[in-house]
Amino acid sequence: MNFMSKKWSGAATLMPCLLASVLTSTSAAADSVLYKDNQLTISDAIVMEAGKTSYYRQVRLEALPNGDFRVVEAVEKQLAYVEELSVAVLFTDPVEVEVGIVGYMSNPCVEMNTTVARRDNTFFVAVGETPLQTLVACAQVIVPFNLTLPLDVKGLPAGDYRVVVNGDDIDFTLD
Repeated sequence: MNFMSKKWSGAATLMPCLLASVLTSTSAAADSVLYKDNQLTISDAIVMEAGKTSYYRQVRLEALPNGDFRVVEAVEKQLAYVEELSVAVLFTDPVEVEVGIVGYMSNPCVEMNTTVARRDNTFFVAVGETPLQTLVACAQVIVPFNLTLPLDVKGLPAGDYRVVVNGDDIDFTLD
């Protein structure tokens, strides 16, 4: 399945790198991907292109006769600043893994959105911001956050894994 490129807000978004959050998502329901009436709708998507991470919500792709898809609509989310990453492998039965993320939101008038996708041995995490619809002025100060997200490792074989959060990465091993 090929995806075509589309320019958004002056930045090229390459759809072959689209990593839809089909496997697991902390912000989308189980029905986060829908194909209906020749359109593919994805609740959350992470795009990796040339070492840059982008986060999109409400992505709508239209199927073309040649099998490609054309981007019809998407809402790009600003990514939060990530300062520190950690991974905890909890030796429970079954084993559990959590990624710890310490960082900053751009101001107190945003809501945090997260999504997680996995391809092979790499988990991709996007932590984005959605501006809140407030009728009052918002102070332009950064807001620290400390977030812990579970990673779905159920049934994964032992081995080395990587977690990429907003472009920063950390490795861990499942025994």
